[in-house]
Amino acid sequence: MYHYIRDKSKTYPYYNSLQKKKFIAQVKKFSKTGLICSLDELFSQNNKYLLTFDDGLKDHIFAAEILKKNNATGIFFIPTLPLKKNIILDVHKTHLLIGRFKGSEILSELEKYLIKYKIKSYINSKEKHHYKTAYENQKDEDLKKEFKRIMNYYGDLELKKKILDFLLKKFEINIKPKDYYLNKREIKHIESLGMIIGSHAESHTLLSRLNYKKQFAELKNSKTFLEKIINKNVDTFCYPYGGKFSYNHYTLKILKKLKYKLAFSVNYKDISFKEIIKKPFELPRYDCNLF
Repeated sequence: MYHYIRDKSKTYPYYNSLQKKKFIAQVKKFSKTGLICSLDELFSQNNKYLLTFDDGLKDHIFAAEILKKNNATGIFFIPTLPLKKNIILDVHKTHLLIGRFKGSEILSELEKYLIKYKIKSYINSKEKHHYKTAYENQKDEDLKKEFKRIMNYYGDLELKKKILDFLLKKFEINIKPKDYYLNKREIKHIESLGMIIGSHAESHTLLSRLNYKKQFAELKNSKTFLEKIINKNVDTFCYPYGGKFSYNHYTLKILKKLKYKLAFSVNYKDISFKEIIKKPFELPRYDCNLF
């Protein structure tokens, strides 16, 4: 599972990303064992690698072209709200903040905001307990991980956008969606290279926090929107944030109802042939940060 694949620049000094030359080196290394050339190979009990890319970032044009040169295919999971509404997703606003500033600075400004507007119940204590282990395997400083947990796992969903927009303005971060995400033409280009386009829901909200109706809209609308772009069925999905906490029995039921074939989570182990057959909506993936 890959996200940012880019070299350091003055435009995006915000976070650690995988340098392009390192990505090329990884692809070459994987090629020695074998990279999957079509999704059918996933069902053939081989030991080849399947590379996946989340969030529909501009970086993924480069990744797709490298895979093409190596006669391989990958799955590119795209959230659709940036395309539909020309916005930066809340998850990426959080990335932009923690990549440039200390967790203590951001949490301090968040606390000031909550005090100023007399918001006393921003954090859901029940969800805080339920999602307390989120990001425990990541290397970020503890306060940055706490800010991510608040924004993504147990802060009030209705207030999150307003708070993040305030923080971006406070810290003078101004990134345009067109410079951050793939557009329709670029998605078509990636698909034309033999890559697979998958859904990453609409808004990249933690699905397990949503009721059945909202989850259904996230999974259906994104699928339909992407199918119109590439004029093909979209039947692969990956859960925003990944892991067992990121989905529930509603999600699994909806995936089946909407005729998705495969769904990927984040669980650090190899995919077994048995899992593909018996649990096609709970397939594990490795995070490239482990490599």
